[in-house]
Amino acid sequence: MATSGIPATRLKKGDLILLEGQEEEIFKIKTVSTSAPGKHGHAKVRIMYENIFTGSGGEVTYSGHKEIEKPIIEKEKGQVLSVTPKIVSNDPKVPVVPAVVQLMNLETFETYDLQVPAEMDENLMQSGTELEVRVYMSKKWIERIAPTG
Repeated sequence: MATSGIPATRLKKGDLILLEGQEEEIFKIKTVSTSAPGKHGHAKVRIMYENIFTGSGGEVTYSGHKEIEKPIIEKEKGQVLSVTPKIVSNDPKVPVVPAVVQLMNLETFETYDLQVPAEMDENLMQSGTELEVRVYMSKKWIERIAPTG
């Protein structure tokens, strides 16, 4: 598993981290607050986080000198082959089916399907559009549309 350690006091908003016992999941830091060290103790770091795949979140508190694992994430570019649009039902009991794109890795020519993140507009993705994809272990996700030029 490709990770690096960083002291909890050096974490900042937007960093990606791994939590103990949940090494397959990646969490994005929403907020970090550090308390001053006391007379007999170390500084404490309170982290509010969100799972980048499910959107669920929580908070955790660590001693300031604790080493937190950060994933080493690889980057790759993919080209959109096809887009399956999001399906929204008029029935509130039926969940929304997110949009899915079929991508081809521009180096290995491997093809795979990825879910379009909720904050991205699938209408901007057409056949031939290049996307920046992030990879950690067996997980892949779309980071953004690759800049042109």
